[in-house]
Amino acid sequence: MEIILEILHDTWMMIPLLYITYCILEIFERKDSSDDSMFYSLQKYGPLFGAIVGLIPQCGFSILASMLFLQKNITLGTLIAVMIATSDEAIPILLSNPSMYSSLIQLLISKFIIAVVVGYFVDYILERKQKIIHFEEMEDDEYEEDEQEQDGNNACPCCYTQYPLPVSALLRTLKIYGFIFITSLVLTLLIEGIGIESLERILLTNSIFQPLLTALFGFIPNCAITVVLAQLFSMGGISFGSLLAGLITNAGLGLVCLIRYGATKKEILKVFVILYITAIIAGMLFILI
Repeated sequence: MEIILEILHDTWMMIPLLYITYCILEIFERKDSSDDSMFYSLQKYGPLFGAIVGLIPQCGFSILASMLFLQKNITLGTLIAVMIATSDEAIPILLSNPSMYSSLIQLLISKFIIAVVVGYFVDYILERKQKIIHFEEMEDDEYEEDEQEQDGNNACPCCYTQYPLPVSALLRTLKIYGFIFITSLVLTLLIEGIGIESLERILLTNSIFQPLLTALFGFIPNCAITVVLAQLFSMGGISFGSLLAGLITNAGLGLVCLIRYGATKKEILKVFVILYITAIIAGMLFILI
């Protein structure tokens, strides 16, 4: 009971900040999605615009990018840029903790630069011969069908759009706070039960190899994973480089869509390998510097 009360005391102030963050996000998420400018921008500006879109804490963008890639409307580099830049629920969590603001800024800048560099590297070095279908080249009925499919797969599994905005934001706040509370409780109990030194060995704390562990952990397609990574970082369990590595590989449900909707084994393997290698290199570099 003392541990529970201590965690509540340390985390309850996150609730109003999380709620405000989700209210703002809901306003943008509920805007009319019929505007095609984003689709054209993803084609015209490729990885650059993909990195910008990916920074927006909305898991639906990785799903959208995956569907556009499968339809050959965007390049592999653009898809990779979106996935690298995506951080899902980690951003609201770091926003709700004022002491993490400097780390959040560093995270966003780092992910943006890495996403752009890797995205263009993939397009102009690894996949120079890939071809994309421009929207103006598609038949009207084909475009309408594809757009409906994109809209249908752009739903956020963590959202509650069937409810009014204030209610939906509150439900999302309580859900994510629940993840935060459980993570904090489990970590505290582990520290109490096995000792902080044992936990540090399990998490490879202060080891240059920790990003290998968090990068693998990041591949789990669930928003709870980003919550766990953000909380581990906030509590000092993992380094910034390890947090970055885990968030680079965590592309929301975008990877699931590639598998579910018919990407070839070669394409899926490429995406996994590029994300994992990028995560390891970036994570280790931040630990070294």
